[in-house]
Amino acid sequence: MQIRIEIDVKPEELRRFLGLPDVAGLQEDVIQFLREKVGAASESFDPATFVKDNLQTLRHSAAWQKIVASTKRVRAAEPAATVAPAKGKVRRKPGVSKRVGARSPAKRGAAKSADDAA
Repeated sequence: MQIRIEIDVKPEELRRFLGLPDVAGLQEDVIQFLREKVGAASESFDPATFVKDNLQTLRHSAAWQKIVASTKRVRAAEPAATVAPAKGKVRRKPGVSKRVGARSPAKRGAAKSADDAA
């Protein structure tokens, strides 16, 4: 057996039926107060000063400690590939220059003859 009851009632009527106070006026007053405060604060708000003033509080917060701890764990788990490779002789294919922008043998000869002419 199923019993289904459907009640169509407005929120204000349900609030009155349950004996809850009507807080619509209070809610409007609070919203207006917050709008005024936020408007006044936005005119004189300086993000740099805010961060400087609250930096110590941030450093001692549990959330910040979790972030720092997780960063340390990630760095410790990184492979050593980020370390510069050891210097040693590198074999190159014939015809590949050692440095970027190096002149080919033909260009070197042309540059020498131009230097000799000057």
